[in-house]
Amino acid sequence: MGQKTFIIVGQSTLNFPKEDYDCYLWTDNIFKNNESFLETLIKSASLFDFGFMVFSADDELIVRDKHFESARDNVLFEYGLFLGRVGLDRAFVIAQQEAKIPTDLLGITNTRYEVKSGTDGKKVATDSLEKGLAKLKKQIDESINLGHLGLLPSTVLAISYFEGFVKLAAEWLTENTPGLEIDGTQYDKGILKIVMPDSLDADIKKCAMLYYKKLGLKEAKIDTKQRSYPIHFATKDGEDSLEIYDMPTILTGIDKAIDMYFRVGHIGKKIEQELAEENEMNNFRRVLQLLINEDAFCRECVVII
Repeated sequence: MGQKTFIIVGQSTLNFPKEDYDCYLWTDNIFKNNESFLETLIKSASLFDFGFMVFSADDELIVRDKHFESARDNVLFEYGLFLGRVGLDRAFVIAQQEAKIPTDLLGITNTRYEVKSGTDGKKVATDSLEKGLAKLKKQIDESINLGHLGLLPSTVLAISYFEGFVKLAAEWLTENTPGLEIDGTQYDKGILKIVMPDSLDADIKKCAMLYYKKLGLKEAKIDTKQRSYPIHFATKDGEDSLEIYDMPTILTGIDKAIDMYFRVGHIGKKIEQELAEENEMNNFRRVLQLLINEDAFCRECVVII
C-alpha cells in the first residue's frame, strides 16, 4: 500500500523501478473483453495516479508536403485524455527525438530520448532515455508528496477527519500535558496513534472494535474545545504515557463512493475496484500526513501506523 500505481501508455516499454512504483503497461490486461477501448481508457484515467505516453517514431506523416516521423495517433489521443483527467503535473510525454509532436506542446519541456541501431539491426534507446527518466522520477517523487483533489473523495475525507478530530485531539493532548488525567490517573505525556486499516474489504467500524479489543484498550471520553469524543487508550506498565488509538471509520465513505462509481451489481471486487481503493487509501494517508506535518501540535503527538 506504500507504493504508488502508474499506467504507461505507448508503443515502448520503460523500465521504472518496481520497488518504487506499481507499473502497468497498456498490454497488462488493461483492455477487457466486451468493453470498448474508449470506455476502458476513460476508466483507467480515473484509476491511476500518473500516465506516461511514449511518443515513439512509429508512423510517417506528411504535413504541407513535408515528411515527418510521428507517434501513433491513438497515443496522442490518450495523452489528451489523461491530461484532462489527472492534470498537467501527472500526465507526461516521453518522446523519441525524431518524433514530431503537436504544435500545442511546443515550448513545453518533455522527456526526449534518442535511438540507435543495435548489433542485430533493431533500434534501441540510448542512455539518454535513462537520464531523462531519472529527472522525471525526481519530479514525480516530489508530486507524490503532495495531496491532490481527485475524482473520489479521499482528499476531502482526510481533511474532514483531520479538522474534525485529529487536530482537536492533538490540541487537547498538548494543552493538558503534563498533568493529563483520565479515569483518575495522571499522565505526563500522550500520543495519538492513527491506525490505517489494511483494506476496505470489511466494515471498518467492526474492524476498529476488533482491533481495540485485541489490544485490550480502555474506553473514555475527552472534552475538546468543540465537543466530547470517545477514545480508546492504553498505558504501558511503569510509564506515565497515554496512548490513544483511533481507526478512521470515515474511510467507509471511500468504499461507498467506489461502489457507486463502478455501479457495483455483484459480490466481490474487480481488479479496477481494488486499484481504486488502493489509490484512494494511499492518497488519504498522504494528505493526512501532510496536514499533520503542517500543524505544530500534531507533529509532536500524532503518528500514523
